[in-house]
Amino acid sequence: MTVVYTPEVATVTWLGFIKLLIRWRGSIYKLLWKDFLLFAGIYLLLAIIYHFILPIGLKPGFVSLVEYCDKFQSKIPLSFILGFYVAAVVGRWWEQFNSIPFPSRLAVMVTAHIRGQDDRSRMIRRTIVRYICLGNVMTMASINIPVKKRFPTITHMVDAGFMLPSEQTIIDGLATHYNKFYVPFVWAATLIAQARREGRVSNDFSFQTLIDEVNSFRGKAQKLFNYDWVTIPLVYTQVATLAVYIFFIAALMGRQHIPGSKSGDLIFPMFTILQFFFYMGWLKVAEELLNPFGEDDDDFDINSLIDRNLKTGYLIVDEMHEHLPELLKDQYWDKIAIDIPYTEASLEHYKAAPLGSAEQVIKPETKIHLTPEVPSQLSLITEVDEDKEKQLVSKDEARRASQKSTSSQQRVKSRHSRTEHKLSLPRSTGLRDRILQHRGSIKKMARAMSAEDKAKSPRPSPTTSRKSSTDEEKELEKASRKESLKQAGHRVSKTETQGQEALGTNDTAPIQPPLLLTEEPKLEQPPALSASMVNEILNRLNEIRSRQSNLENK
Repeated sequence: MTVVYTPEVATVTWLGFIKLLIRWRGSIYKLLWKDFLLFAGIYLLLAIIYHFILPIGLKPGFVSLVEYCDKFQSKIPLSFILGFYVAAVVGRWWEQFNSIPFPSRLAVMVTAHIRGQDDRSRMIRRTIVRYICLGNVMTMASINIPVKKRFPTITHMVDAGFMLPSEQTIIDGLATHYNKFYVPFVWAATLIAQARREGRVSNDFSFQTLIDEVNSFRGKAQKLFNYDWVTIPLVYTQVATLAVYIFFIAALMGRQHIPGSKSGDLIFPMFTILQFFFYMGWLKVAEELLNPFGEDDDDFDINSLIDRNLKTGYLIVDEMHEHLPELLKDQYWDKIAIDIPYTEASLEHYKAAPLGSAEQVIKPETKIHLTPEVPSQLSLITEVDEDKEKQLVSKDEARRASQKSTSSQQRVKSRHSRTEHKLSLPRSTGLRDRILQHRGSIKKMARAMSAEDKAKSPRPSPTTSRKSSTDEEKELEKASRKESLKQAGHRVSKTETQGQEALGTNDTAPIQPPLLLTEEPKLEQPPALSASMVNEILNRLNEIRSRQSNLENK
């Protein structure tokens, strides 16, 4: 059984842990006294041989061996190996303890879901609890040495009341050579299903809850069986054991006291003895916790748990079934503010309920009043340093200026590109031929600029009557044909005006889209142009070309 010393360390006292060092049961002295006597005896024997028996001619060889063992003894990574090994063993030991099943939860659910005071209902409840405890006993008898000594055969379980003779006959008749600890759990689940068919379990939810609890109990029993089946690999245990024993075998020679030598220990090897207790005790702890189902002082006391489980289970499902105290008003029935009394011994441990760490902060009285309005963003900015504020404002202005210049440059570039496109007409002697050659480009330019104008113009109200897109296109085609045939000179002058706008002479005037030519003009009847008008048009075109070349050079 585990040695319990928690009451002695419940409160920190002076020399509290020192008092634990004088205990014998479960102590390090009980684990190590035999190993320590062997180690101390061999060490003392080697010291006597060197100081009193060994001839003087052989002492230099003994000293060389001592120095060699003392030098290479520290090469063994003892702390590293033992640290990982003991950590793995302790974690495994604690997981095994948490896997020990207790039937109290299942017994509470059985008495809650299987109702009835008749003998049949009472027999079902008690039998379910007995089957659960029987499965636990059969599992523990397979892995726990004290339980196996208590129940060496199934007949001993029958004599103890965990099994009936008829049930023993069924188990003995099962044709299997595997462990049969799961059979009582199957019986318990079958009995719950029979109670459901008989109507003693009221609904399917209660039935499923009981089945899940039986499976949970069986799963913990299977987990304990698996821990006993698969342990820590043997090679790991061998490495840790060899490291400890080789270390102290080397210490028997390397820690010998040699007068006038830097190697070895004192005449009384105090620190060597302390190392022996620490490292060898560490190994013994791992050896004891590796299988907590044995007969060591700190192993689990499963026999007492077996007795407790059966007695508590019967008490819950039988004696306490539907036995409730009388419902009465409690002593605080009409009270809201309740003062629960303390004894004189516990009054010194009274503490006020915690309200949170922020409650301890005392705020000045001048800063706890509400403000009339939420502070704006500008008032928050004024709290910043003046230098930082200037930097922020200057950065903002520079960003806006760069955006403005970028947008203006883009607008100028777009205007230049449009003007250059309109002015890139091939040299020809006839105006009518130039118009025909660049009809497609003028149409595309006109459509793009008309779409831009439409996007900028306000949308008419829903009640306003609109013309269809087809009618608008037809009207635009008619107007463009008339203008192209009757006012060729006016188109040229308008092109010159747009070129001047691109050069900067009229920046505020909007760019007018060129006339759209949808059909090839009839050249059979050209308009009559005088020689002076033609010369004037050509002069103007030459001026436009010279300005265009200057613009490209810039």
